[in-house]
Amino acid sequence: MASDNEGPRLNRVIWILASLSGMLLGLRLFSKLWRRRLLWWDDYVLIAAWSALVVSTSLQSAATTYGLGKHYVDMDPESNLHVAILSYSAGFAAILSTIWSKTAFAMSLLRISSEGGGGDGWVVRTSLWGIIVMVNLTLGVNATLQWVQCWPVQKLWHHDMPGACLPFATIQNYNTFAAAYSGAMDIVLALLPWKIIWTVAVNKREKVGALLAMSMGVFAGTMAFLKIRTLYTIGNDNTTTVDLFIFGTAEPATAIMAASIPMLRALIQLEPRSRPPRLIELSDNCGALTVKDKNAFLSREVSHSEEV
Repeated sequence: MASDNEGPRLNRVIWILASLSGMLLGLRLFSKLWRRRLLWWDDYVLIAAWSALVVSTSLQSAATTYGLGKHYVDMDPESNLHVAILSYSAGFAAILSTIWSKTAFAMSLLRISSEGGGGDGWVVRTSLWGIIVMVNLTLGVNATLQWVQCWPVQKLWHHDMPGACLPFATIQNYNTFAAAYSGAMDIVLALLPWKIIWTVAVNKREKVGALLAMSMGVFAGTMAFLKIRTLYTIGNDNTTTVDLFIFGTAEPATAIMAASIPMLRALIQLEPRSRPPRLIELSDNCGALTVKDKNAFLSREVSHSEEV
């Protein structure tokens, strides 16, 4: 029905996503700091991504107090004005979160690609740098178009104001392209660890465990592709943009989760009794992928604690 209000559902879903991603990011940072590891650039970029996600979520919640969640035909002009301003701002912040979450994960892969990837590791590193540059350019244009598609900017919410706007079809087509490209890059980033880690000298079961953890970005890609199906709601007064906002929030949230899960702790796999357990972890000294003996690792941790 036209009088249905989807605002409460939107609030529940987006804050659950922000909370889950924030919890996993917090555990990632705690895991490093607890083991006296230094934070690297990928950690700071991921923190920026989550901060942008919280800003977007807060703006969406604020918009629900003015009627976001209702059909636009059921809102009065003043409420429509507030919802429009808050919605454009929330969308901009969500795109920034998406850009930075992908950049952070690609930076993490750059750290381990110096040791993995075999003799053609330079191909992986070149691909990762290409992904970082193109994601920032493609989605950066997408974010900028939120504000420059009409001039003056106020014409975005004051439709009768004199001025000019880019053709609506042009904006929709680029939004679709950007969402598809974003999802494709999530899939590529989820598959690249298989190339990097498969050459590391550990048993196959441990490799698979590490790779599955680092391939969670597939879910972020899925959210991006699902978002494409909701783009038609933009500019449609007979529907709501709730599902668009949910998938737009889910994409960076799941990307942050995917970037956090593999770093929570070193992945430990018990092997036969004659051999000590081994683990895969990131070295903070050189950023390389290393394979270490678990007993030696634990001994070193205990010795360091006693010295402190």
